[in-house]
Amino acid sequence: MRSLAMSLGVLEPLEVRHAAAMFELLGDPELHRYTDDEPPPSLAVLAVRYEWLQSRLSPDGREHWLNWVVMPAGEPAPAGYVQATVKPGGDAWVAYVLGRAHWGRGLARGAMQAMLPHLAECYGARRCLASVEAANLRSLHLLDRLGFSLAPPDDPLTAGLSATERLFIRPFSHEETPA
Repeated sequence: MRSLAMSLGVLEPLEVRHAAAMFELLGDPELHRYTDDEPPPSLAVLAVRYEWLQSRLSPDGREHWLNWVVMPAGEPAPAGYVQATVKPGGDAWVAYVLGRAHWGRGLARGAMQAMLPHLAECYGARRCLASVEAANLRSLHLLDRLGFSLAPPDDPLTAGLSATERLFIRPFSHEETPA
């Protein structure tokens, strides 16, 4: 796994060394308003999680677990992270979290624009999927700008979502996928 350049900085592969800075950022309860996650209970717990994620693979080795911290240009600390779980068959579930101080700066969009083609090129992703709370207007707007579309309600992948979650899908164009 490698770093990815983006217009406003760089995506660095997540490592244990990022835990202290990310612990502070992820401690903001507002970041978890629309997710199933909670602030990490301790720095030690987050460091153990990051050590586990550094394997980049699920325990059975079938899924790629990819996580990058978003490092804005000229800033010493991460602004957040982007992640993808690439499943056998080419579906890539993606997510992103940025600290509130970094909202509205284009970092989430830039980070996703750097990550998405990388998933197709290096991991064989055929389409990206994102589940979002219907009330999370910032995420809905971002997904729209990135070319995601709302999945039809009868899509089998919507079966595991809550009544307030929506599934968005972005297939890769022919130009984005390797030959």
